[in-house]
Amino acid sequence: MKFKTIPAIILFSLFLGACSSPADTPADAQPVVPTIASTPSAATTPESPTAAPYAQLFKPEGLNEASPFCVPEGAESQFVVSCAENEITIEESDLRRGTDIILTREIPVDVFGFSLETEVTSLPSVPARLDQNQAGFYFQTVDERQFALRLQGQYFNFEEWTVENGKEKTITLNQSYAPAMLSAGRPNNMRLVCVPDNCDLFANETLAGRFPLTDTTGFTAIGYFAASPWYERFGTVTISKLTIEELSATRPETQPYILVDDLTADYGSFAQMGLSGAFSDFEADGFHFSPVIPYGYYSAKAGPALHDVSVSATVEMDFTPGVPATQYGGVMCRASNEGMVTAVLRANATYTIYRDSVRRAFAMLATEPVESIQEGRSAHRMQLDCIGDLISLYIDGEQVESLTDTRYGIQYGRSGLYTKAGGAAYSDAIVFSDFEISEIR
Repeated sequence: MKFKTIPAIILFSLFLGACSSPADTPADAQPVVPTIASTPSAATTPESPTAAPYAQLFKPEGLNEASPFCVPEGAESQFVVSCAENEITIEESDLRRGTDIILTREIPVDVFGFSLETEVTSLPSVPARLDQNQAGFYFQTVDERQFALRLQGQYFNFEEWTVENGKEKTITLNQSYAPAMLSAGRPNNMRLVCVPDNCDLFANETLAGRFPLTDTTGFTAIGYFAASPWYERFGTVTISKLTIEELSATRPETQPYILVDDLTADYGSFAQMGLSGAFSDFEADGFHFSPVIPYGYYSAKAGPALHDVSVSATVEMDFTPGVPATQYGGVMCRASNEGMVTAVLRANATYTIYRDSVRRAFAMLATEPVESIQEGRSAHRMQLDCIGDLISLYIDGEQVESLTDTRYGIQYGRSGLYTKAGGAAYSDAIVFSDFEISEIR
């Protein structure tokens, strides 16, 4: 077992809460934020319990001109907000100039926890190629910290809005894809359930992500926002059927997320397989993967985006120790729009841990031969733990690597399987089985 430390670099800018590709995003771009006031054979995915609400804080019929959520913007504003038929409509003003713009509306509360549910529909600006609309919901805790959920297209990210040395700053978890979210122009049912230790995001009744909170005992304000950086165009966002309910301190405690899938049948764990260019099938001994494109990379993600997680699977393939090999299979954690961490077994019986990021693709963090793997076909259990800055790898129950990594902020995202084809395609190159994701508290 080896212990390593990957040296850190200090980051003065934070990840952009938008789904533009890095090449399309100015290097100095920042998220637009408001001024801050002081069974084992099947997949099992238990959802966090949602207790009966304690009281309604806001009802859909409250969306009228008298509501704090519906206060119109001034004549010189670059956003236009209006309410009609229990629906909020947010649009870009004809006066829009090349500046960052932000719109916020909130109501005061005094609650232990809350459940916010609404239907959000986003229509991109006509000239835009992609849905560039950024909108979401924010809340303030009793210790005057402000957090936000930012939505853009089929991506989301959680943020903290803060002030350091008199300057506004956004601390952003990695932007993650939510396969349950529908594309532009289609209504998405969004539910945000927050208690002092975490927030759960449900997209169309599917758990999309969990955001850990610390050092708070309740909430004092809840609101919505819309934002647009100077280099993007804002179309139209509608928020309808808005309901906010108080959650009691006696509600059941949220349980850690767990997914267990033996991969002998399609139980729906992988919403989108990501295996184009390959033949794959679920059989009695697991998920058979047969690449078609030589040296191609393939992935299959499952479950919600999480912060601290353990992901494991059994990987079966042909091994020939001591020779060069490009084919590998393994697992990944924290897969997001900014990158991921992967741990793989190569066909030459070595393990490798990579950090893949926008700033540096497939940086090798560790690699060593596995002496216990002999020539021939065999199956081996891989477990990758991503907890804070610590990355640990276990093979067949033995810890073979433990390292700290603080570069590039790969801290949040989804988990899954990852593989690369060799130079020649052949059937059943890799068989995956007994796939598990466990959230670590």
